[in-house]
Amino acid sequence: MDSSVPVYEKPHPSLTVLDWTRNIQRLQHEARCRRFESYELRQTANQLRNETSVTTRWDNYVNNELMRDRIFEVTSFREKQRFTKEQVRDETRALKEEKNNTELYLESLQIPLMVVSQCLTNRDTRVPSELTRDQLGEELRKELHIIENNKRVLTDVCHMGWEKIRDLNNVFCRLEREIQNKDDALELEYQVKDLNRDCSDISYKMDPTRIPPDTMTEESYVHCIENTIQIANQLMRESKTLRETMFRSCEQARNQMYDQSQRVEAVMRRRVYDVQRARNEMEWQKYKLETNLQKQDREIEALRAAVADKINPTKLVHTRLEIRTRRPVLERVEDKPMRGLIEETERVQTSSKLLEQKLEDSLSIYHGMYNHYERLIKDLQYKNQALETDRRLIEIRKPLHKDNETDFKRNVGYCHMSDELVTD
Repeated sequence: MDSSVPVYEKPHPSLTVLDWTRNIQRLQHEARCRRFESYELRQTANQLRNETSVTTRWDNYVNNELMRDRIFEVTSFREKQRFTKEQVRDETRALKEEKNNTELYLESLQIPLMVVSQCLTNRDTRVPSELTRDQLGEELRKELHIIENNKRVLTDVCHMGWEKIRDLNNVFCRLEREIQNKDDALELEYQVKDLNRDCSDISYKMDPTRIPPDTMTEESYVHCIENTIQIANQLMRESKTLRETMFRSCEQARNQMYDQSQRVEAVMRRRVYDVQRARNEMEWQKYKLETNLQKQDREIEALRAAVADKINPTKLVHTRLEIRTRRPVLERVEDKPMRGLIEETERVQTSSKLLEQKLEDSLSIYHGMYNHYERLIKDLQYKNQALETDRRLIEIRKPLHKDNETDFKRNVGYCHMSDELVTD
């Protein structure tokens, strides 16, 4: 059928209404799916944003708390080490003071050492006959041995004190270094703790999660700190024991030397008394010998006079006998006068011989007594020299006494008479 209006159709196949309806429905379904996906995405994105925000803030809060705890922990360790460092410093000062006191006392031992040496040298100036091995010499040598032994002991403890001071200084420097390291670490920790997301000096870093090569574990860190503190405490205990040893050694040396000095001076006075008594005995023997020498001298003079007195009687009787031999032959009678003269001659000669023998004996005794008298004089000189030598020890030992200590006080102390004296 012819149409008044021309109709042109596209060269595309036409859809049916059903296909068109299905297409619309498919588009609607696709739009719903996209809206749902968008909704789900927005919901999950919102949830993710919330979760990541919470996680980030929580992690920041937790790490801040961890850093705060770490700062507190490091501060506690630092204060503990600082307290230990103060103790080490005080102990070092105390040990140095005790060591100085010990060294001063050790130097003061030179005076008694020189005094004892001078005493022994002074006693060696005695003559050989007075060089006796007496108790005073033994006590002086014992005192010298005690001084040298105490000097050796004090020298050893001073050397030990020097070594202990060196160890304390080393651990003190170690504590100072560790405290300085903790101060630097705390400064960094505070700087890290004060950082936040709004700071201007934050930036991306290259490999921020790397671990430095010399990083130690927490157990090793705590063990290192405790080990340092333990070493310091051990050294302080040893230092305290050493200070007690120094003080005890000084006091023991002082007591031993004082006791031995009292013994030496007591024996010294006893020796002076014995030598003086022996000297007095020699003086008495000298006086008695002088008296006997005078008597013996008078006796010798009397014997010599008696011997001389027998010369003329002998001459007389010899002359009488010689004259009577000139009588005439018939008058040469062995009469009583002749026998009497002969007996008189014999008695006079016997008397002269006896007197001469007695004179010789008296001279021998006199010379023996005089030789012994000279020996007594020499021995008395030796005794005086020995007595002066031992008395000089009192002056030599004066540096060992106190300034206000008198001889009376020392004698009271030697004899233990303080309880028997009447107080003023």
